[in-house]
Amino acid sequence: MKIDLHVHTNYLSPDSTMSPDEAIQTAMELGLDGLCFTEHDRAWELDAIIALREKYNFPVFRGVEVMVKEGGEILVFGLNENFKTVIDIQTLRSMALEAGGFMIAAHPFRGFPCQSIQDFDKAAELVLKKPVFDKIDAIEGYNGRNMAGNNVFACRLAEQLGVQTSGGSDAHFKGELGKCVTIFENTIHNEAEFMAELKAGRFYGSINVIAK
Repeated sequence: MKIDLHVHTNYLSPDSTMSPDEAIQTAMELGLDGLCFTEHDRAWELDAIIALREKYNFPVFRGVEVMVKEGGEILVFGLNENFKTVIDIQTLRSMALEAGGFMIAAHPFRGFPCQSIQDFDKAAELVLKKPVFDKIDAIEGYNGRNMAGNNVFACRLAEQLGVQTSGGSDAHFKGELGKCVTIFENTIHNEAEFMAELKAGRFYGSINVIAK
């Protein structure tokens, strides 16, 4: 099952120009099997997600992209909270664990000169100075807004840390949608199954070769 696991819409993310309906319609045109709306520090209500799912007969899920004090952003699933201030990673981890959530480090090498630093070890040393990587469950290895080198290094970091990779477009307008995806081994119908597949690690990130 091919799901774009990192999508922003203008419903809750002010920097996105894409409506939820436009995102779903575009995903269906691209041949995706599902979408996950991960707005900046804001959570979708479950009723609204279910309404969209039923309207289009298309799998739609939810998460939150949370900015942390230590630097960077974390995709959090299963913890559907609104964050009004920047939070520290330990507090976020505690909240996620209590809620039975799942945390993915988003685009970990963004902002680092991975195109000019050819030595992965040197780049990883810089990134790993952020004290977040012992508190996440997976790494976004494929991000549609990244330069290629950022994704290569993110995948290598995931391998080094022994965690799964995910993939998502990080789309803010429809032309970006579906460039990277997460492949789930099993068909997912609802929130409970979505969380179960994440926690079981039955997924991996990928470039979406059929994206327009």
